[in-house]
Amino acid sequence: MIVEGYFLKYRDVIWSIKGCYHPDGYAVAIPRLFNGVKIKRLNDALEVVRTKFSNLLKYVDEIGFNVPLVPLNESEILDPFNAKIFNNRVREFLRFFNGDVGITGSYLYLGKGNDMDFLSFKPEHYYVLEELRKKGITKPLSTVEESEIETLDYSSFKILKSKRILEGIFEGRGYTFKIVQCEKFGPVREVKEFEGYVRILKSIKPFTIPVKYLVTDNHGNEYILTSFRTRFTELLPNMEIFIKGKILVRDEFNDMDLDIAEIVKLKSF
Repeated sequence: MIVEGYFLKYRDVIWSIKGCYHPDGYAVAIPRLFNGVKIKRLNDALEVVRTKFSNLLKYVDEIGFNVPLVPLNESEILDPFNAKIFNNRVREFLRFFNGDVGITGSYLYLGKGNDMDFLSFKPEHYYVLEELRKKGITKPLSTVEESEIETLDYSSFKILKSKRILEGIFEGRGYTFKIVQCEKFGPVREVKEFEGYVRILKSIKPFTIPVKYLVTDNHGNEYILTSFRTRFTELLPNMEIFIKGKILVRDEFNDMDLDIAEIVKLKSF
């Protein structure tokens, strides 16, 4: 099973696998390391695809738009759960979780990095992170890099990042912890534009990816906010958010996908 958090090496480029749905023989993935340069923004990665790998772009019903499909039979799969770990700080952090946690990000594809990125399939690991924060073993993040800013404005990004348990600092080094719990969304039947405020009525799945929140707009219409990105985890009920983006109309629900939104901005929480 290859999902969000795994990486590929294809045509001398390191690709980051995105989401949970992947057509047989392919992975939905975007460039992460291209010509030795790390690509952090989604839009920048997609621009590389459009200019250098446009032949990979295909429409996928379950996603609702064109995405890069990387052929697995021409790729090397980088498995977070089989990575060799030499860094003592990484090893020490992993000891809190009794195994079952993979190392992803630059430690997976380069063997080194400034920040530590972890992958888990177990929701209970979130409560371990909570305990580590309560005991002061980890600390909240207080700084934001300009290269990280995308979709969310600076102020919203910084506020959410500082309150998040899934991100923080351990022994002076930043970490991101991604817990993946895949589910089937079904095909996209229609795509609609949306611009306005929504309020979170319920956090359905706030810390496991894909996250899901029940929201309502100013007219009483209900949607499900979804995302595969850590920046949209741990949102709370009653948060008001301005969104300019798209609604993916599916058989079971109206999917307001934050990952393809143009603007996401907190009003209050």
